Amino acid sequence: MPEGQMKPITNPVLVDAMATFKVDLTNREHERAFLEAAMEAKYLIPAMIERPVTPPAEGEQMQARIAFQMMTNQQGDKFMPAFTDEIELKKNRKPGEHFQVAVLSFMDFYRFLKTNEAIKGVVINPFGSNLCLVRQQIILLGDHNGDLDELAAAAARANAAARANAAVAQPSNALGAASNSREAQQAAIRQAMADMEAAKAQSEETPAVSAITDDLLDAVKALLKKQKSVKKAYIEESNDNGERFLLIALEADANADIAEIGNTISAECADYSDLPFDCVASTSIRAKDLVTNNKPFYEKKRFGFF
Repeated sequence: MPEGQMKPITNPVLVDAMATFKVDLTNREHERAFLEAAMEAKYLIPAMIERPVTPPAEGEQMQARIAFQMMTNQQGDKFMPAFTDEIELKKNRKPGEHFQVAVLSFMDFYRFLKTNEAIKGVVINPFGSNLCLVRQQIILLGDHNGDLDELAAAAARANAAARANAAVAQPSNALGAASNSREAQQAAIRQAMADMEAAKAQSEETPAVSAITDDLLDAVKALLKKQKSVKKAYIEESNDNGERFLLIALEADANADIAEIGNTISAECADYSDLPFDCVASTSIRAKDLVTNNKPFYEKKRFGFF
């Protein structure tokens, strides 16, 4: 492997364990397999990493500020999205969106949630076959260093103590309380999953708002008027493997630099669209249907007065 090249993150064991556990969330054997795989996995996390503008002094460590991406369900609860591989991560990226990616472990989640009480848990592959690790699970597992046997033994001791002392309605320690609320914990997982699925379904059902607005067209037209070589321009919203963008076809003189005109449009009209621009010549095979089926949104005026 070339120096500096990181091995791709993949988690086939976790993906299989998730699929098996989702069939029956009450199956303890499948739950254990899922938790074991979840604790062994490495995750891709979208993040914004801000590094100091001033270079550190020699020998001084550079402190970077990291802001992780968060997802909010319909109840306003915040979850941290985590992805098992690049394929799942790409489902999170919108066209033209840029973010950095951090690689975290389960114990990283534990430390982060311990200091951020507002985060309700981690949702794995939120845009795929997702599963949630609720906050209570992560804290319990982290407190016991991921030792499922010790966690189960402690839960059994807490339950036995509770049964032996009828005056104690609930165990006094957090571990016993959590172990006695197994059904509530599973309900929280199912609710979190349902909320994510509902949000995803709602976004898919909501009619897409056209990215081609009048303001955008006016801005591009104003720019093209300065390009003497451009005669006509066509535009449509296009999609390539799930990546949306604005395709602009330019009919121009033979000596026109289409790529340079496209760069100018991207730079000067970026504020008018969330989608990236892709400019091609009107004679390009990619522009065939656009030019054939649509009218130009811009035509160069003849003789400068009509």
